[in-house]
Amino acid sequence: MAVIARIAAVQRELRSLDIPAVLITNLSDVKYLSGFTGTTAYMLVDLEKAVFFTDSRYSIQAAKEVSENIVVEIVKDYAGIYTERCSAFKKILLQPSCSINISSKIAAQGVDIYLDEKDFMQKLRMVKDNSEISMIKEQYNLAGKAFLRALKSFKYETSEKSWAAALEYHMKMLGAKGESFETIVASGARGAMPHGTASAKKVIENEPVIIDFGSRDIYTSDYTRMIYAGNDAEVLKVIDIVRSALEKAVESISEGLVCSDIDNAARSYIEEQGYGKYFNHSLGHGVGIDVHELPVLKSKCDYLIEDNMIFTIEPGIYLPEKFGVRLEQTVLINNGKPEIISSALDKYVYNLEY
Repeated sequence: MAVIARIAAVQRELRSLDIPAVLITNLSDVKYLSGFTGTTAYMLVDLEKAVFFTDSRYSIQAAKEVSENIVVEIVKDYAGIYTERCSAFKKILLQPSCSINISSKIAAQGVDIYLDEKDFMQKLRMVKDNSEISMIKEQYNLAGKAFLRALKSFKYETSEKSWAAALEYHMKMLGAKGESFETIVASGARGAMPHGTASAKKVIENEPVIIDFGSRDIYTSDYTRMIYAGNDAEVLKVIDIVRSALEKAVESISEGLVCSDIDNAARSYIEEQGYGKYFNHSLGHGVGIDVHELPVLKSKCDYLIEDNMIFTIEPGIYLPEKFGVRLEQTVLINNGKPEIISSALDKYVYNLEY
């Protein structure tokens, strides 16, 4: 039933735009609308039906995964979708991710092209249904368990890459298909890089380590936790400020807020503590099929908070040439209030376990 409702929502959007069809080229959107988990597919949705296209490599998989409410066509040449199927319409909606190569082939058939600049599919995916919520929670539980197991594998004087590999190993052993994104292990001064993916640098005891990771199946997860066993006063102070900022943001969530309100709750606190210029990214993002989805919690985002949205809250402070601290929770909006779904890891800062 979820697939029927999702396609119906696309068709309502088409009617509101007075456009007869949309070509879905974003693979995550194809997955959302059809249930297909392969790596090559397109969909053409018009006011009456939805057609799914893939090639013979995926014929068995498509037969198993794609909803029976969708017409499945196995093609030898994807170009026929653009030159023949799309040409049946006088005008068509294309996604922002659609390549110039595809759009030019459709336009060459005399079809009027309309670019979906607002990317309505991303907005449609912001609010999760019960099955999505269940799959996302499953990934958070899996990734949390993997982290606790990996704590016993992490060793000082070994590389950040070895820590990342241990964590990724445990996620896969617990059933993950892979990682949500390239695992971040940023120790010492490398922690001042918000996206400091694991390097050959050795992790030294008593330096702070940011570990940002997630597991992936159909849906994804996203955690950030710290490893720190030292007692440096500045590090402990910054950890406390970031933790307080995160908690203030979570506590601020209520019905009627927009995303910028939540961002401001954390950002203003960090600014009050004198570290505002060292918090240089948005507060959080939606999590779903993709690990970065709408909504985005930033200063100029006016999306209204709605039930069944899932998003991260992850403030950070990054001190160049010294260290960085980022902490993260993920919340589900449940009856207008935040429900923490990343509680499989009930601490923000961990020590190694031997």
